[in-house]
Amino acid sequence: MTFNVNYSEENSLIAQLSGDLDINVVDDFKEDILNRIDGSKDIVLDLKDLDYIDSTGLGVVMTIYKIALEKGRNLKVKNAKRNIYKLFKITELDEILGMEE
Repeated sequence: MTFNVNYSEENSLIAQLSGDLDINVVDDFKEDILNRIDGSKDIVLDLKDLDYIDSTGLGVVMTIYKIALEKGRNLKVKNAKRNIYKLFKITELDEILGMEE
């Protein structure tokens, strides 16, 4: 998996993910994102190029969500492919995260 993290004009932290978010990469991804979260930026996970996510990937998304809430920030997950969105829907995380199909 690769990820590119940058800041948008809306002062949000945007992580564009590609490849697989699985047990092999979640620790690096989590560390990078958590080091960048502060009290002034919302977080956007752009899953447009993400092909696969496993339970550890879902877990790290929920960890990021929880920490963002604790800091008074929002987490938005967008552009999930159908197979990825289906997993979020099955686990009902789509409702928690306010994802749109």
